[in-house]
Amino acid sequence: MTAHFLKYREIGRRLVWTSLLELASPCHLGGADADATSDRPLLRDGEGRTYLPGATLTGLLRALLTRMDKDAAQALFGAEWNDPQGKQARLLLGDAPIEQAGSVPTELRDGVAIDACRGIAADKKKYDLELLPVGVRFRLRGQLELFGEPTKDEALLRGLLRILLTLENGQLVLGARTRRGFGETRLMAGPEGYWQVENYPLDTPAGWYAWLGRQLHGLPEDWPKVAPVAYRDTAALAKYLKVALPPPTETHDFSVILNLKLAGSLLVGSEGHDPDQSDRSHLQRLRWQDGASALESVLPATSLGGVLRHRCRRIALTLAGQSGKQDVADGLVSEMFGLAEIRSDQKAWASRVTVREASIKGGQSLRHTRVRIDPWTGGAVESLLFTEDAQYGGEVKLELRLRASDEDWVEPARALLLLALRDLAAGELAVGAESGVGRGRLKPLPGKPFAIVTEPPVELYLQDDGTVRCEPAAAFQAEFSALHRYLGSGDGQ
Repeated sequence: MTAHFLKYREIGRRLVWTSLLELASPCHLGGADADATSDRPLLRDGEGRTYLPGATLTGLLRALLTRMDKDAAQALFGAEWNDPQGKQARLLLGDAPIEQAGSVPTELRDGVAIDACRGIAADKKKYDLELLPVGVRFRLRGQLELFGEPTKDEALLRGLLRILLTLENGQLVLGARTRRGFGETRLMAGPEGYWQVENYPLDTPAGWYAWLGRQLHGLPEDWPKVAPVAYRDTAALAKYLKVALPPPTETHDFSVILNLKLAGSLLVGSEGHDPDQSDRSHLQRLRWQDGASALESVLPATSLGGVLRHRCRRIALTLAGQSGKQDVADGLVSEMFGLAEIRSDQKAWASRVTVREASIKGGQSLRHTRVRIDPWTGGAVESLLFTEDAQYGGEVKLELRLRASDEDWVEPARALLLLALRDLAAGELAVGAESGVGRGRLKPLPGKPFAIVTEPPVELYLQDDGTVRCEPAAAFQAEFSALHRYLGSGDGQ
């Protein structure tokens, strides 16, 4: 029997890689701070700097890889927590600091829960959270400990390439509210490529000296060193490592892209970024680039996701009205968007519908001065004069995705989501505040489809009488038949 201390960790080669990861949408990496001015502040280190924790990055990448290749995930990230015979991780990820120098500004984003029955803000359900702006970059660093033997290392390298390909394709989302457009990322290519790689062979004294020298400072000039090599993409790195590049992962998600424009004005309330702004302004997010910040108007995914949930529930309850399947209708909406109220006796799950935050291209912000009217006297109410900055005009590209599943509610959910999106494009479903006075309506671009379903490829056109024309025509007959069977009592015709 081999003594426990002789079961040493076999390491014959170390591969170190670095890259730049940029936020493509605002991100909330939550922390605890008793002195914070926000309900949900950002995570900061002892010097007050925001960073991406290595534990967060490890957990997210492990979950992504597990869905693609469970064995590779265990080989790279170690065994599950309850496996006493498991092995230590071979892929080590450290905390990722913000790449930009100086203080990076943050923004506060308001949120409120919506009463599902009345369609208005729920009492005592308002909150705010602190966000990192679009354009913030993190310096990622990873270290892979290899055996130094090609046959043993192939599986580890193949798993690493899957992870790097995931990063390169923008599939990593960070932090909270990722199903509502927060935390999207993209990999930034430097002058020579995405990846900077250092290879440390540990089967020679020079390799060990170079590895030790990487951790130390003040060494002689002739101390052995390993220079980083740049690779333009994961395919080039795979060629260097002599490992086949893994095929792209097919998700089969139900994805819809909507191209719409504002039919009038839009007002999603925000506290704003300037003390000289009006009493209420349309939401603008920060974009951080080259040490300077800029503002851009957006249609937030939190608002869009909320109104879509409410409309899907309303349609589902209407269809279930004759069959008495109201509980089934509520269950279908909960499967799509998650539970509205989480109780201790229920298992919770995240929304299966992912909505992206959309910037508004074009248009302008206009200020209105308004006053509240006394309904009894018909005159202006004293001390209730206020101003609003609403967004007028502009185009938005909205992207939604329903996660693929083989459960029986998925086909009806696709049809239900399409019905709600039709109402959005027809101007019957408003987004944001003051929908009662005509704000928040959208409409299709002239002569173009209001929605494009990517898989299978289908174009949807809104006609003058409010009906929808599909190309091809019979694209969603199975989905709508399934919806009628799921909520109704007929044969689905």
